[in-house]
Amino acid sequence: MENHKKTLLAEGLLFVLAMIWGGTFVAGKVTLEGMDPYWIMVIRFFVGSTLLAMIFPKDFRALDKKTIKAGIEVGLLLGVGTAFQMIGLQYTTPAQQSFIIVTYVVTVPLLYWLVYKRYPGNIMLSASLLAFVGVGFLSLKDGFTINFGDILTFIYALLFAIQMLRVDYHAGTVSSPIGFTIVQLYTSGFVALGLAFVKGGSVFTQAPTLPVILGLLYLTLLNTSVAYGIQNFSQQYARPSKTALIISTESLFGALAAYFIVGESFTLQKVIGCSLVFLGIMVAQFGSKLLKPNRNNKVA
Repeated sequence: MENHKKTLLAEGLLFVLAMIWGGTFVAGKVTLEGMDPYWIMVIRFFVGSTLLAMIFPKDFRALDKKTIKAGIEVGLLLGVGTAFQMIGLQYTTPAQQSFIIVTYVVTVPLLYWLVYKRYPGNIMLSASLLAFVGVGFLSLKDGFTINFGDILTFIYALLFAIQMLRVDYHAGTVSSPIGFTIVQLYTSGFVALGLAFVKGGSVFTQAPTLPVILGLLYLTLLNTSVAYGIQNFSQQYARPSKTALIISTESLFGALAAYFIVGESFTLQKVIGCSLVFLGIMVAQFGSKLLKPNRNNKVA
């Protein structure tokens, strides 16, 4: 019973995590109105990683060479990928970005196929097709032109999928998942710092306003420190079959936040695109289960 309660708590917290990540796209868009994207990353990653190191000092002190090396590798992917995300968000909308990014749910199995020669199956290929057609509806404009921000966002989604593969590869070898995360965030902070110095310019692009400051606090505290803390706890107890599905609902929370907070409008083309992406995610999660007979069901 105790384990069952922890499982329910963990899966409930994953919904909280999805809500936090869904709100990230709006928070990022608001913060970008008054701050340089690279300096947002610098503050977010350095402050977030320092807070985690202070909250979990034993995990930080227990770092070994293998964990540090793995954390640096994944942190480089995270830093470069987040740069694509932040720049992309300057040219696209929060809702569109939230749906394009969750295509990692179907991209990861395709990358497994490419790298490890493991055929993902017809169902996963169908799910991928639905998701990518949905992205097409979201991104294609008149004359079949593609939004520049959506291209950058899709590159981030691919990098995030690769990052997930590398995290999976290193998961059983690191001394501490939290220590591993701290190294990732510090590494990403240095990537952002290098990009900020290469680009030049000031931290604030205009006089800081309250919404910009609140957006930065959201990205730093909720989206980094709190979110990673929730993720590290929840994935110890949540059922793997539910984890990816619950987290993928960040796209829905992102769309709701975009509509209610910043007043983003939804055309019929956008609605179709969002629906196809989400349908692809559902097929990826439940398709094989729906086609398999449930042997536990017995006729009374």
